[in-house]
Amino acid sequence: MVKRPQPVWRGTNLTKIGDFNEAVLVDAIRRSPDGISQVELVRVTGLSPQTISNIKRRMSDAGLILEGERLRNGVGKPRTLLRLNPGGAYALGVHLDPQMMTFVLLDLQGRVVKHARRSTPVATAPDAVVAEVVSTITGLIDSAGVEPSRLVGIGFASPGPIDVDAGVVLDPPYLPDWRNVPLRDHLARATGLPAILDKDVVAAAVGERWAGVSVDYQSSAFLYLGTGVGVGIVTDEHVLRGTSGNAGDIGHLFVSDDGPACTCGSRGCIGVTLNPAGIVKQAMDLGALPTDTPVGDLDAVDAALMHLARFAMDGQPSAREVMTLTGIQLARAAQTLVNLLDTEILVLGGPTWTRLGSFWLDQLSPAVRSGSIRGDRGGRGEIVVTGTKLGDDVCAIGAASLALDHTFSPRPSAFVLS
Repeated sequence: MVKRPQPVWRGTNLTKIGDFNEAVLVDAIRRSPDGISQVELVRVTGLSPQTISNIKRRMSDAGLILEGERLRNGVGKPRTLLRLNPGGAYALGVHLDPQMMTFVLLDLQGRVVKHARRSTPVATAPDAVVAEVVSTITGLIDSAGVEPSRLVGIGFASPGPIDVDAGVVLDPPYLPDWRNVPLRDHLARATGLPAILDKDVVAAAVGERWAGVSVDYQSSAFLYLGTGVGVGIVTDEHVLRGTSGNAGDIGHLFVSDDGPACTCGSRGCIGVTLNPAGIVKQAMDLGALPTDTPVGDLDAVDAALMHLARFAMDGQPSAREVMTLTGIQLARAAQTLVNLLDTEILVLGGPTWTRLGSFWLDQLSPAVRSGSIRGDRGGRGEIVVTGTKLGDDVCAIGAASLALDHTFSPRPSAFVLS
């Protein structure tokens, strides 16, 4: 029998940003990493100078902002730059993957203070799962020396499908023992912190807006490539979750005329063509990898992808052919998404992208732009196609960002669960 973990951080003394105007100010300062003056805040927020002065005083007392250097532009009183205090608040993030669980401790500026990885526990009992999570995040907090009162919450990113309202992991692929796990409430009870459960691709999209390359774009899409394939969508700074909270499942998007058979009855779906096993199978067919590679073993498949990347880097013709073929398949999916969503930026990430993205990126950008029906109409320029700068931590960072967003976003209905 697994011992139920005891609450480790009951409550928080951190002043909550309950006022919409305060959240607007936090958001404006966050988007100005080099600092922003009160005069500039009046311009970008529309708030009165007196309102900003009052909010600034409360935020300073709460330790959320720092007053930095003083700038003099011409005559008049020098302007003082305001920045978020990185140590003013922290959030915890956990990403569940069939192979590995990733944990991060994030500061208020969206920077990773500590992170860890553990093998994904095979367990049906929520207590066993939560015990593993609590043990790991306790170690992160202790090693970082963070005051528990500065923790605003914990976010958990899981493959779908999930029940967002109930906070339940339903039946993720490749994780048969995680069926119907009421993870959110168990985490909240065990840690004493507000807990949020969301899909991994949604978390990644939010993480990119807090700490990644999407921060300056109102509309973005994050294409996740791993054991599963999905997309997180942001339009006009609203994350799209769909009716059940499971939007972004693109596993049956067609990418290959002669691709492998899918469970849906079709062939060439992205979920079976460009998942790790699908790429390894294509490499085996083209002679780039041994034909006896065990594609049913997740660890063996991941190792095979790393071998494939090394062979391609060394210039092996068959490995290069695999990169070209899979790049064409990925470009087909990317073109469809860009035209469907009319987004400003497409960001790619996930374990498969980490292994192979450097071979695909040069193919993707021109292919997506040439296939975009938008072109440069509307004065918004060409679509930006790029890889995440957050690496394999992107979903965990996103999960922690959900907790920060829950506390500090001026659009609580846009990003975060109510």
